[in-house]
Amino acid sequence: MEQVPSTGRPVQITVTDGYDLKGSKGDTPVTFIRAEFNQVVLGDSAKITVSPEGTAKYNFTCSFEFNPEGGITLDDLARKPVFLTMTEVLPKERKLKEEKTLILGQAVVDLLPLLAGQTSFETTVPLHPVQGSLLETPRSGAKQCSLEVKVFAAEPLLTAAQMSGGNLLKVTLEAAYSVPESFVPVGTLQNYMVGLQVPSLGEKDYPILFKNGTLNGNHAEAKACYERTVSFVVDASGMHFIFLRLGLLYLEEKEYDKAKKTYLQACKRSPSCLTWLGLGIACYRLEELTEAEHALSEANALNNYNAEVWAYLALVCLKAGRQLEAEQAYKYTTKLKLKDEALLAEIRMVQEMVGFGNPSF
Repeated sequence: MEQVPSTGRPVQITVTDGYDLKGSKGDTPVTFIRAEFNQVVLGDSAKITVSPEGTAKYNFTCSFEFNPEGGITLDDLARKPVFLTMTEVLPKERKLKEEKTLILGQAVVDLLPLLAGQTSFETTVPLHPVQGSLLETPRSGAKQCSLEVKVFAAEPLLTAAQMSGGNLLKVTLEAAYSVPESFVPVGTLQNYMVGLQVPSLGEKDYPILFKNGTLNGNHAEAKACYERTVSFVVDASGMHFIFLRLGLLYLEEKEYDKAKKTYLQACKRSPSCLTWLGLGIACYRLEELTEAEHALSEANALNNYNAEVWAYLALVCLKAGRQLEAEQAYKYTTKLKLKDEALLAEIRMVQEMVGFGNPSF
């Protein structure tokens, strides 16, 4: 039977040197590097003695096979880095048959350049020390410990058509809240979710979510994650976005009481035009016109160029029977070119119902 040739393409990772290294036993520890990708160990380097100056020449090469038809795919290359773990080999004790080891730190290598058309690149990646490692206390005047790495593919992994038609989005998680007291290489694995808004071709930004690095469009699950974050964090900077996203999800699902409560917390912690606007919308939908007008007035004071704020002020004035103010608010809504067609249609429907509010009547 004729064998079908493999369509896989090898990708090589070479760790050449380590800098500003230190171990627990003396100035010349024995260390080795373990490379992992996609939850698979690619190999271990030879055991190398670190010089008194803190350098080590590993010249360690390992590889994996990229195969777009299965196995390691483009998605894997885009969202999974190569992990490089440096381990110290401790002096063998006489009574013990096996030598002891101690993990010192870990580095990650981003493979995204391979998806940008490059077939090879070199990078110096920081070696992040584990808790309690001597790498946490660098040598006097020394830089952070690091590894020099080369990545090589014999041919481009993407065709010209794929390159021109691709739309690669890179997300970096800059901060995390309510994490365990320490992250260590062993123990229970932690789950995470990242949410953000991406400008799209439509009128509104499109929310996307990444759960454990995987794109996820489940709003119910996103809402649960935002709720847990809000309940865990007592006082943290950077929560403004979390409150805005959670409040918006509540508004979209017509959970107006929860939206009101969420936006109230946001207004107390970090008030902005958007937090007051969200509170105003929630109160309007709950038919709490006085509270809605107060919140929308606060939003308008912070930014009187927001067309959506003027639109809801127009609705409040229409429901309250204040013709002149309703017409003025509507003028600003159209002048600032409100893009929400559904909200415009709602205003016009209420105008027709009450018989005023549109100067063109």
